[in-house]
Amino acid sequence: MRHVPVKVKLVGLLLPLLLVTGLISLRSMSAFKITSVQVVAHGGSMQVPFGIQNELASFVGLSLFQLNIQAVQRKLSAFPTVDKVQLKRKLPSSLLASVFLIDGSALVQAEDESAFYLADGKALVPVDKPDVQGWKKSVVTILVPASYAQMLFTYGLDASFEQVMELAHSLEDKTTLITSIKYDNNSSNSFGKMVLEISSLNAQIWVREPVGAMQVQAAVDLVVQDQKDTLSFLSSDTKRYDLYREGLVRR
Repeated sequence: MRHVPVKVKLVGLLLPLLLVTGLISLRSMSAFKITSVQVVAHGGSMQVPFGIQNELASFVGLSLFQLNIQAVQRKLSAFPTVDKVQLKRKLPSSLLASVFLIDGSALVQAEDESAFYLADGKALVPVDKPDVQGWKKSVVTILVPASYAQMLFTYGLDASFEQVMELAHSLEDKTTLITSIKYDNNSSNSFGKMVLEISSLNAQIWVREPVGAMQVQAAVDLVVQDQKDTLSFLSSDTKRYDLYREGLVRR
């Protein structure tokens, strides 16, 4: 058996102790206490979720070397609308955070504003109320009954709602005209009904069955022209138009 010198043994015993002692010393040095947290959002709404802001703010006053960077990254990355979070220490007293948000395709809002969700693929993820306005600026918003929103959250998006999202995205160049997009799955047909609110013209378009994106866009243009020709927008009564595959019907 090979003989290990006593000095080598002592070094092997003392080195871990010295490392622990050094780490404790670094943690206790006031020069390394966090005085600023710099955070940047990437993708999605381009706004840092309020929950993450509050979490990062709680680190101020702690030592940079007191934080378990990997554990904090995992915790922050678990936020529903977040893909991942990367943290870096910037000596002597700053913490840098990069928050990468998911690329949601639509904001699903319960009509009674009891819940908000972001469509991520075929699933919905909850959005905290303070973060809603940021997402409304970056993705289309679709209002649905609260019970339907809960069903979509529990079981995932159904085929009808995926069609609604597709039609809603086709109207993104008309966002200054369309005040809101509502969808209700409770109807006599399998599609339900999709309601486009055009407040400036005092008009609504009810999409009553699956139609193509070009047909919806053409219907909006027809309603705009019809309202101009008839001056119906001057009336106090909302003018309703029903859109079917065969055409647009004024009620």
